[in-house]
Amino acid sequence: MSCQPFCPTVRVYDPPVTVVNDVFHPQIVEVVHQINVVNRHHCVPCEKHLYQYCYQDEVASEQNSNNSNRSQRRHRSGKSYISKSKKKKMK
Repeated sequence: MSCQPFCPTVRVYDPPVTVVNDVFHPQIVEVVHQINVVNRHHCVPCEKHLYQYCYQDEVASEQNSNNSNRSQRRHRSGKSYISKSKKKKMK
């Protein structure tokens, strides 16, 4: 048995129910971090080699020299290890 034709449809309303739909949106929050930078300067020994040359002219006498023939040949050819200005000072 169906009561459809004899029983009309009735609507009944419940009290409203609240449904929360959470929607999130980004909000920029600036966070400032302070950083202190300290530059420390340190002296570190690093070797730098320098060379200092001291030159000395010496005249070898023919009596004391083992290579007396060689020194005579050098003087005969006009070539000498002593500069001309030093020769003048020696005379």
